[in-house]
Amino acid sequence: MEQGARPEASDVIVSVQPEAGLTEADRSELRAFPVAAYAPHHAEVFSRHDFGGGLPIARVIARGTEGGLAAHLGFSVRTIAVDGAEVRVAGVGAVATHPTHRGGGLGRAIFERLAEDLRASAAADFALLECRDAVIGFYAACGFGHSVLTVTALDPATCALDVSTLNLMVRPLGRATFPAGDVDLCGLRW
Repeated sequence: MEQGARPEASDVIVSVQPEAGLTEADRSELRAFPVAAYAPHHAEVFSRHDFGGGLPIARVIARGTEGGLAAHLGFSVRTIAVDGAEVRVAGVGAVATHPTHRGGGLGRAIFERLAEDLRASAAADFALLECRDAVIGFYAACGFGHSVLTVTALDPATCALDVSTLNLMVRPLGRATFPAGDVDLCGLRW
């Protein structure tokens, strides 16, 4: 690769790793990764945790040819409620690409691997995440539709329900259409 060139998604290995299979060394690496990837925005939060919300069941991890982490996301599958209707989703969080790997399609590659895994297992009908305004375009390019919705979730600090209006990004994993209405995550955010 030329000096200064960005690695392409084809220069990495993308795998799905179950949470239960992570070693302490893996967790240490995962705690350090978002600090570098998010600095200075969310580095303080991720310096203490390797995932921001409810614990994931698995991670999609991309490693460069040298073996280091290039990109990451965590996900957990659960049934949520949308205007009272049950919807099976894979909640996604801690999405990050290392700054040296940005711009080469790696973010799209980890989301494609997530979608492939979820379709193969029929675990969820949708991938779902919350995001800041600044990254709506990125998630749209990864196949997510955008809505501003009222979302209810459990606040881990107070154990009370938090009701917020925020950016919700939804990616269908099949033919179903995400229902309209207020969303209850039925637990912690991802």
